[in-house]
Amino acid sequence: KIDGNVNVSGSLLIYGTVNGNIESKGSVRTAKGSRIKGDIIGGEAHICGLVEGNLMIKGKIILGSESQLTGNLKSGTLVIEEGAKFAGSCDMSNNTSKTSE
Repeated sequence: KIDGNVNVSGSLLIYGTVNGNIESKGSVRTAKGSRIKGDIIGGEAHICGLVEGNLMIKGKIILGSESQLTGNLKSGTLVIEEGAKFAGSCDMSNNTSKTSE
């Protein structure tokens, strides 16, 4: 469990709980059963757990079959697998270059 923001220059795989924002230059993957309460900013994302926050991803977001996302997402490409739950809005315009929202 991490209480606070996480900032990494590479990729990140999360198996537990993060209460804070996550920023990664690479990909962010959350495992089945993981819980994130905060925003995720990164190059790519593969969500398999629970996320309560916004996703701002330059490349592709995959919402796995076990995922639950409550929040808005901004991405170049979005894949939603059967069984995924998503409550929020989606922006897939190509202007996903570094934004500070």
